[in-house]
Formats: sequence, structure tokens, C-alpha cells
Amino acid sequence: MATVRNFSLPGMAAASCAALALTLSMPGTSAATPAPDPDGEHCVLVLSESSEETVCFATAQESTTYRSVKQLRNWVTLYDWVNFNDSGPTTAIVADDFEVCTAGTGDTDAVRKSLYGQLFVSRNPDGVSENNAYSSIQTFNGCDIKLADWVNNNVDGGRSSWINSCSNLDGSGEGDCPTEHNWNNRASSWRIS
Repeated sequence: MATVRNFSLPGMAAASCAALALTLSMPGTSAATPAPDPDGEHCVLVLSESSEETVCFATAQESTTYRSVKQLRNWVTLYDWVNFNDSGPTTAIVADDFEVCTAGTGDTDAVRKSLYGQLFVSRNPDGVSENNAYSSIQTFNGCDIKLADWVNNNVDGGRSSWINSCSNLDGSGEGDCPTEHNWNNRASSWRIS
């Protein structure tokens, strides 16, 4: 038979305060860095002056927490689904050594020459790459992105206009979406400026 204990209101308040004080004083309980998940669908591409590193997480919230704890500046978030829906796979391109993109689009701040082999849907057993996978894009901190139909941002293939934000890359022209072509599930490389 279970024992029932009655606590007085002042006793319960004191116990709650003690538990809260213990929780707040424990190291690592504030903003802990989430553990990476190599099979995660929400990746962070960390750009620095000398290297690139990709870290993936199981949830979009873990990806956001990682960027916040590491104090990484978000440049672009690429979504596999339309309307910036992070229920599907995402890749956040973030800066490590530098904080914001340079003003204007006359130069290149970052480039990805080929999206082949860059896993976007990591849990897919067929190893689907980011190539021909983007459906919506958001940029931050003065950045713009230009998509290319061919690898190496080749001028012989189609290239989008500079994109600041596009909720549906189907060529709708809504907001800042490019109108000249349907860029949904089409990009093979990109440039950021």
C-alpha cells in the first residue's frame, strides 16, 4: 500500500526554491551544446577563412541552439521544403571568422562549386544530395545567394538572380523570388555575396 504524505504550503515552496537553486547552480544547465547526429537532417555548414565543417542534428531546434551556443552568424538557410518549413531537411550556412557578408553583390563571400555529394537528406538510404533539392531560401546579415544550374557556377548553364528571401522557388516571383525560371529542386552550385 502506498504511503501518502501531506506537505504544507510553506514546505512545498521551500522545496521548490531549493530545487530551482540547485538547477540554476549546476554547470551546463543553461545553454548546453546539443550532440551532433551524423544522420541528422538539419545541418550547419560552418565557413571560416581556412576551412569548412558540416555538423548535423536531429532537429531544427538543435541546429539553432548549436549556432547560438557557438556564436555563429547565420548567412543563409536552405530548405528542402517550401515556405521555410523546417519539418524537412535544412542546411544553415554560417560564418565563423567573419560576421556579415560584404555590401553589394560585386564580389563573392562564399561559394559551393558542386552540390553533388553534399548530403541534404542524410537519413535517405540512397544518399540523396543537396543537388537539385532546394525549395525555399532565407538570407541574413546582408547576404544574398545566387543559384546555378550547373556545377562551378558555370555561366553556360542557367543562373538565378540574386536572392534575398524566397518562400517558394517555383518561379512565382512572390516577394524576392526569381521570376525568370523555376529554381525549385534545380540548383547544382551557389555563390553568396
